[in-house]
Amino acid sequence: MLGLRLFGLILGGLTAIAAIATPCAATPCSNLQTLALEHTAITLATDITSGVFTVPGSNPAQDITGLPAFCRVAATIAPTVDSAIKIEVWLPASTWSGRFLGLGSGGFGGYYDYGGLAFRLKAGYAVAYTGLGTGTSGCTVHYCGSDGNKGNALAIALGDKATPSLGLYGHPERITDFGHRAVHLMTLRAKEIVQAYYQQSATRAYFFGCSTGGHSGLMEAQRYPEDYDGILVGAPAYNRTHLYATTPLGWRNTHATPGRQMQAGQMSLINNAILAQCAGRDGGVATDSS
Repeated sequence: MLGLRLFGLILGGLTAIAAIATPCAATPCSNLQTLALEHTAITLATDITSGVFTVPGSNPAQDITGLPAFCRVAATIAPTVDSAIKIEVWLPASTWSGRFLGLGSGGFGGYYDYGGLAFRLKAGYAVAYTGLGTGTSGCTVHYCGSDGNKGNALAIALGDKATPSLGLYGHPERITDFGHRAVHLMTLRAKEIVQAYYQQSATRAYFFGCSTGGHSGLMEAQRYPEDYDGILVGAPAYNRTHLYATTPLGWRNTHATPGRQMQAGQMSLINNAILAQCAGRDGGVATDSS
C-alpha cells in the first residue's frame, strides 16, 4: 500500500511539472500569425477576451467596452514596392453571424476607425478596415500634403503637422492604393482570414462607407463587383477635381464680405425658430432645447 501511495505521489508530481513546462496551446487566432497570404505580412493575431479594447496611441487612454470575445488581426499588404496597405480584421469568437463587413475610411485615410470596428463587431460581423495605404505618406483624415500648420490653432487641432509635406505627390502606386486597390485587397485578404479562422466562408459580404468610404464603395461596385453582395454608400467623395475645387470657392464666397458669415445672434434666432416649429412634433419632446 505504501509503495502504491509513493508511486501516486511521484506520478502526480511529474504531471504537475509537465503542466508547468508545457507552453500554452496555440489558439485558432494565434495560428493566423503564420497564415501565408499573397503580398501580405500578418503583424498581429491575438485573442481579446476581456471585453475591453484600449485604442492604440490614445492619450489619455480611450477604452472601448462591452465587446464580445474576438480575434484581432492586423496585417500589411504590399502589392508594389511603394505600397504599405495596413488593415485590421476583427473576428467574433462565438457570436459570429456568418456575415462579413468591409468598412470604408474617411478623408485621406491614414487611420483606423476602432469605434466603427467595435460597433459592427457587437452586431456579429467579422469586420475589416484599412487606412488606404496613405499613412506611409504621413496622411491623416484631414491632411495629405500641406505647407505646414504655421501655428494655426485649428490646423493643429485637425492634425496638420508643423513640417511641410508632399503627401501622395510622387507616389503613383500609393495614389492607386488610395483610389481603389487598398479596399479591394483588404476585402480579398480579410475573406481569406475569415475562412482560415472559422474554417468556412462568410455567407454574405457587405460594404459600408461614407465620404471617402462612399468613394470606395462606388469603386468596388464599378471595378470589383464580385467583392460584395451589397454596398451601402453615403455622401460619396467622387469627381475629386471638382470636389476639391469647391473648397476654395466656398471659402471665397463666405468671406467675400463680412455679412456673408453667420453673425452673432443669428444661430440662436434660427435655433429658436426651429424649436418653435418642431419641438414635440418630430418624435422629440416639447422640452427640447437644441
